[in-house]
Amino acid sequence: MIPRASAENDDATSTKKRVVVLGGSGFVGSRVVKRFADAGASVTSVSKSGKSIDGAESALSVNLADQAEEDALVDALRGADVAVSCVGVIGTDDAKMREGNGTFNVRAIEAAKKAGVGRFVYVSVASVVPNVVGKTPLMKGYFEGKTMAEECLAKNYQQGDYFIVKPSFIYGGEEFSLTPPRVTKTYGDLLSKVLGSGPVKAIAAKAPGPIALTLAEPVSVDDVAGACVAGAMGTVAGSVVDGTDEIKEAASKA
Repeated sequence: MIPRASAENDDATSTKKRVVVLGGSGFVGSRVVKRFADAGASVTSVSKSGKSIDGAESALSVNLADQAEEDALVDALRGADVAVSCVGVIGTDDAKMREGNGTFNVRAIEAAKKAGVGRFVYVSVASVVPNVVGKTPLMKGYFEGKTMAEECLAKNYQQGDYFIVKPSFIYGGEEFSLTPPRVTKTYGDLLSKVLGSGPVKAIAAKAPGPIALTLAEPVSVDDVAGACVAGAMGTVAGSVVDGTDEIKEAASKA
């Protein structure tokens, strides 16, 4: 619940929504922190490094890999109106991906529930990706981890109290990367313009899964962040936005 300002103190800061962003120092998390700050929220970034992030009023170091830090995680979340998890791992090691996407987020969700956080937002993966890649041996641990987190969220929070953002390929920033795979904003905007055009989307809609995935429009990290804010603030209907079109629509309502 958002704190109410007293008659004696009508300061705007007393009505700020308090948000904790888990994985706040990462590629997606840092944009989520900034977007929430721009929206007027009081933001705490939680990460293993505890790195200070632009827009965060505070930054805390909590290692989700260390079960002994459970109390510290609960303390970091206590008093927040919303928790947002941008925690995720991608690579070639199934065990690490299962832990980084599943176990870490399960700990975060359970800690948020224990701390009394009323709403939880989670960045997962678009359904089109596991529907295609999940039929192969690739990234098995990644998809299993994402499923673990989503199931834990549904178990601990009622519909209307959680929100899942499911992007496919996220782009942004000024650098290319192989691990994780990433392209710059300039290149991604160009790809988005081509793959998001009517003719290409019409082809993708009728194409077999692998082709549809190849033709899927990538999504800007800024739109992912905007969708997280919209989901947290309740300005978009439903509990899930799945894929680029839905994420862009949600971000426009942030």
